[in-house]
Amino acid sequence: MINAKRVLAGFGLALVIAGTGACTAGRAAAPPAEPELGPIPVVRSGADIRLPLDAYVLTMKQARTYTAAVNILGRDCMKQFGLTWPASAPAPSTEISPNARRYSVIDPVEAKTFGYHNPAALSGAAESTEKVTAEAMNVWSGGGEQTFDGKPVPPGGCSGEAARQLNKGVPDVDPGIGPKLQFASFNRLKTDSRVKRAYAEWSSCMRTKGFDYPDPYTAVNDRRWATAKPTPTEIDTAGADVACKTQTNTAGVMLAVETAYQKRDIEARSPEMASIKSYLDIQTANGAQILAAR
Repeated sequence: MINAKRVLAGFGLALVIAGTGACTAGRAAAPPAEPELGPIPVVRSGADIRLPLDAYVLTMKQARTYTAAVNILGRDCMKQFGLTWPASAPAPSTEISPNARRYSVIDPVEAKTFGYHNPAALSGAAESTEKVTAEAMNVWSGGGEQTFDGKPVPPGGCSGEAARQLNKGVPDVDPGIGPKLQFASFNRLKTDSRVKRAYAEWSSCMRTKGFDYPDPYTAVNDRRWATAKPTPTEIDTAGADVACKTQTNTAGVMLAVETAYQKRDIEARSPEMASIKSYLDIQTANGAQILAAR
């Protein structure tokens, strides 16, 4: 039989220990101070938005190399099963800044042309006309039966097998840490006191132009813009938005603040971040070798 007094006594001791620890931890676990800022840059386009963590995620060029190499290796794998897989779509001829819309629309020409709509979506990317059968999809992804035509399907399918070949020699580290930290820094950015003040200045400017939004993201996410193409009202709003961002340098403040948070994160995880950089470099080199051999 369980001794209730002993259990309660132990529970009480645990509370004392936990309470003592909570006091100590409470003092130590105070929210970190907002990082000090460097110079506030002037931001006029997406090309001006360069962040420290950009070096720890795939660039668009690296992503294209990776995708093309996976497609080549994966298609070779599919042939072993007597199956086909569509070839990669041609790489776009223009290079778009990866941070072009990180702080919403900031380019006046883009705002006048597209409003808040994504220019890439409106341009209509070409789609492959090749049909993909259910069997091919299962073998490509590894999501179906584990054998096909009497042959074992690789774990993760042919795409998974291709990825393993491209990752030969990479360090044992999670390459997804970079994007996760980017997401975290963006969330902290929006609650930073310096950014809140910048939002207030932007909002005041917008009111002088006849628009009432507390911050730029409320404007871009206005449900009235859920249309196939930008409306005149949307274009007018986006134009005023960009004009106010320019007047108050809202995006410049946001860039300075997020840069400070990202630098702090990188310094706190320096060895891990170095491994991620090595991971991406080796993976890209492996992909380039695959493409050069074809």
